[in-house]
Amino acid sequence: MLQALLPRIAACVLTIGFSSASGVPLSDPPGSAATERVLGWIETNRSQRTPADLAAARQLNAQGDRAYKRKHYDSAFTAYSNSYPNFPNAHAYIMSGDAHWRGVVKYHEVQARQQDGGPQSCTLDNTHFAHDLALDVAQHHDVGVTLAMREHDQRFMQSALYRRARESAACLHDLAALYETQPPTACIDLSKLRACLGKPLIR
Repeated sequence: MLQALLPRIAACVLTIGFSSASGVPLSDPPGSAATERVLGWIETNRSQRTPADLAAARQLNAQGDRAYKRKHYDSAFTAYSNSYPNFPNAHAYIMSGDAHWRGVVKYHEVQARQQDGGPQSCTLDNTHFAHDLALDVAQHHDVGVTLAMREHDQRFMQSALYRRARESAACLHDLAALYETQPPTACIDLSKLRACLGKPLIR
């Protein structure tokens, strides 16, 4: 019943700027322009959130968790990304970014197997990869990590999910920086992307 939840869809298009996250600090990470822009939007609209918005966000998070555990990453991404416009929360931001890139890996690994290592077996090149990865991590992982810190959500910050999400974000930032130095025709090594994501954050 997604229609009944009336999820708010964020009406902003964000531009980028990102910084490497190697050695993520324990205080607020430095953040990029994109991260700060999302956090600014959250703060500006904080007073408009209602208990109904919170309930909708929680229901969508639960829906996302169920899909994620079944490895239905596209459906999980949709639920999480409909959650945080209702009521911004660290879980939805982090899981949205994680689910998106797991879906990317899953899709391209299937495509690669179907091509059976032929001359056109590279299914994902660097035309947009470095830019898209850097922007997405800034708008999802980094926002979720910083939001938990600023809201002093100690329970979430002490969870294995939070710790592993920080590690994954640092790895993904470094991977984006690596491919920034590569030509657009470079083939993306899906094993590197999969290694950054690691095991599923929830099971």
